[in-house]
Amino acid sequence: ENMSAPSRRSILGGAIAGSALSAVAARPSVGFPVERVFAGLTLIRGPVNSAIFERNGKLLVIDSGSLGSRELGGVPQWLLFTHHHRDQAMGADKLVVAGARAIAPDAEAHLFERAPEVWEKADSVIYHRYKFRPHLFTLYNAVPLAKRVRDRDVHEWEGLRFEVIDTPGQTDGSVTYLVETEGCRIAFTGDLIYGPGQIQNMYSLQKTWPGMPGGYWGFGGAVPDLKASLRRVLDRSPDMLIPSHGKPMRDPRKAVEELNHNLDMVMKNYLTTTAWRTFFKQVLPPEAEPRMLQPMSKPDYPSWFRDIAVTTKAIVAGDKSVFLFDCGFSAPVSKLVELQKNGEIGRIEKLWITHYHDDHVDCVNRIKERFGAELYVQEEMADIIEHPEAYNMPCLSREPARVDRVLRDGEVFEWKGFRMTPYYFPGQTLYHAALLVEKGGVRLLLTGDSFGNWGIDDYCSENRCFVGSGRGFEKCLELLLRLKPDMLVNAHSGAIRFSEDYVLKTLEVFRQREMLYRKLLPWDNPNFGLDPFWLRAYPYKQSALPGSRVELEVRVLNHSDQTRMVQASLVLPDGWRPVVVSGTSRLAAGQEGRIRLSAIAPETRNPRRYVLGLSAVFNGTPVGEVAESIVDLLN
Repeated sequence: ENMSAPSRRSILGGAIAGSALSAVAARPSVGFPVERVFAGLTLIRGPVNSAIFERNGKLLVIDSGSLGSRELGGVPQWLLFTHHHRDQAMGADKLVVAGARAIAPDAEAHLFERAPEVWEKADSVIYHRYKFRPHLFTLYNAVPLAKRVRDRDVHEWEGLRFEVIDTPGQTDGSVTYLVETEGCRIAFTGDLIYGPGQIQNMYSLQKTWPGMPGGYWGFGGAVPDLKASLRRVLDRSPDMLIPSHGKPMRDPRKAVEELNHNLDMVMKNYLTTTAWRTFFKQVLPPEAEPRMLQPMSKPDYPSWFRDIAVTTKAIVAGDKSVFLFDCGFSAPVSKLVELQKNGEIGRIEKLWITHYHDDHVDCVNRIKERFGAELYVQEEMADIIEHPEAYNMPCLSREPARVDRVLRDGEVFEWKGFRMTPYYFPGQTLYHAALLVEKGGVRLLLTGDSFGNWGIDDYCSENRCFVGSGRGFEKCLELLLRLKPDMLVNAHSGAIRFSEDYVLKTLEVFRQREMLYRKLLPWDNPNFGLDPFWLRAYPYKQSALPGSRVELEVRVLNHSDQTRMVQASLVLPDGWRPVVVSGTSRLAAGQEGRIRLSAIAPETRNPRRYVLGLSAVFNGTPVGEVAESIVDLLN
């Protein structure tokens, strides 16, 4: 406080810009780039930026990541963590056992101290997921805390004062540590900002907007939190920002101004099309709402098509037999029984599913068992319907269902005078299909949850909604322009007329969105920053006998436009024995590669549930343990 901001900045400009941050060396004992920020302050730039303060032969570390005492140069006296994400603190449990003392945000203390409980209760997050904070990108092993901190707390150590600022953003409990050293005030900001104008990813900002029943609809809901947090940091006049991911920033105000602008442009673009604005009308104040396309008048269904219940629709043939579409929860069963009893419909012969969400599949097995219906599914959908436990996706049903017929993209089939063509339709979610139904000159396209009136259902990042031509909603819009159906049928809101003008306008919004994401996200393709599961375990969850060999695949989707190399490794819990724990794959642009790994489970069932970590080096850059696989041992 006894040094003015201008003089601090002049020191920063001379000492740091001149040599310190540009002097990047590789220490053999570390294997990551190392930056000497000041005498007594070193930055190891591994999967996260780990800051090491050295004073009087003692160490203090901010966000130690997976580093151990050897890489850090000894056992730190103190470990300070900005937030609970797994990559921030993977090696902390071992450092604490060795004698380090840990500090973490009070609001996230349970995610450190009771981490195993999170995983024991993880099924409540994996299935029927509509809430997203905190999510499962968190520690496996407990890290006892010596101290919990909150806004305005100060941790004093060896003449330095680490001031705490509450800075929610990518997590609700994140904090920033502000410290002055060598005449420079440095803010360690966690994942608030990646670099000037950029954040590391968009999916961690999924959060309920005020007035919403859950975070599922809240794409970008944490943006206001993040911007307010950055204002609080700037109010303390830092000279430098050091993020968890990205490079140190020597002009904090300019970096934040650029980020605020880029976030505002992305959200303005997004809010012009998002479908939740058609049913959560009071979420945003009117002045914050960009104009959407006006709703269109609803056409009448053809006589052979009807609503059944909730998301369920049906074709009724001339002999009263039924081809059913989607069947969530229990309402369709009782309604179908009633219609059969009244003689309005006959046998339910076929069932088609647009996508795997629970409100579209939860009574598939009841429909099949009660009425003998055969289940038809488009090929990109088949596996998640038959093996939902293998995926970590929102709104996942617990019930696997056997598929009777798998249909290829564009494969035409006939049913009682109706011509039907399935299409891969990755709009609301990556695992989604549409079905074109044609009869008597009427062309009706069942779009599941991918279009409202007029809105786009891309409000959940974890559904894996991508941008770019031939991907995500752009692929769907391009298909609509090619098919030009008479009407689109949304599973929830019913029919709307096809409008080429509306589709072209929406397509232009998405093309602009991709350009805006390229400014906001630091990846060579923005889909890496939109896809929380670009690297994932398959199966995500499985059961095994004690002492048995457990196998899984690391599946890596290369969003880049260039060929990339990936090396993936299993990080095994105590008691597991390695078999094949690492492998490499060369991935062409847009390709999803698979690396098979395996290990031997412990002989005893204690604990019941284990979490196997997956770490990776992608295109030469270590990204840390960004994925996991759950294994439950059987009796």
